[in-house]
Amino acid sequence: MIKIIPTDGPMGAEVLGLDPRLPIQADDLTRLNAAFVDRQVLLFRDAPLSAQQLVQFSRNFGELQTHIAKRYQHPEVPEVVLNTNLDDQGNYDKLGADRGVGWHSDLPYQQVPAKATLLHATAVPSSGGNTAFANMVMAYEAMPATLKARIDGKFSLFKLGGRHQLTQGVLQDPSKVPRAIHPAIRTHPETGRKSVYINPYHTDSIIGLSRSDSDALLDEVFDWCMRPEFQWQQVWRVADTVIWENRSAWHSGQQDYPPLEARRFLRTTIRGTPTVEEPMLAQLATQIH
Repeated sequence: MIKIIPTDGPMGAEVLGLDPRLPIQADDLTRLNAAFVDRQVLLFRDAPLSAQQLVQFSRNFGELQTHIAKRYQHPEVPEVVLNTNLDDQGNYDKLGADRGVGWHSDLPYQQVPAKATLLHATAVPSSGGNTAFANMVMAYEAMPATLKARIDGKFSLFKLGGRHQLTQGVLQDPSKVPRAIHPAIRTHPETGRKSVYINPYHTDSIIGLSRSDSDALLDEVFDWCMRPEFQWQQVWRVADTVIWENRSAWHSGQQDYPPLEARRFLRTTIRGTPTVEEPMLAQLATQIH
């Protein structure tokens, strides 16, 4: 029988007694899904996975969603993305190292955003390089009432790289930056709990506000959400696999490791569900300047 051991932080749990390389029994999968929604991050240790094995394990949690950036796509398994700080010759790859650094959730710039992401460690540096997570349910519920009233009910424009254009060089055609509209405060489709869905990395603006008013409100919300009491960090070991929530949590890689030491992962993404009905989308689109 599997054991699920919560961390002593605001999120995260380690799963014991389950091998990701083997089929999962229905009862265990039910427990995993419940723990995933509750703790937002699940950790599986000491099980080296190939790209194909990661795909097979990932499919237990839903339909895979291929990433739009083809530059780091696995050459044999297109559902898998390679996260690496070094190129094929062992040289430092700044673009690769920078990817995922900064608070965000995955694929909010698509109208059907990600439900979850899985990351499997194949090489880790001797120090640093953790992945930080932040509980956006907790951030919303603890938010001052005056700030909550100003952001709740608003809709936001998301685009790859957000208002600061943080992902230059990722797309083969930079003129086709994807964008989407989602609620600033999202209601979780399974729990019904609200969480902060806007994020510093991929949010462009609050729809219906001027740029200056939008920037000021975003900055205030983000300052609140980055408080340490909402955060927990995954300290990586080789053969770790982590699955995390994108509907109710932020994450960010850390660049505090020796830059020429390898930090490599295999990654998959699980497709989520739309957040806005089509008629509302059309109406909101007319308000974007």
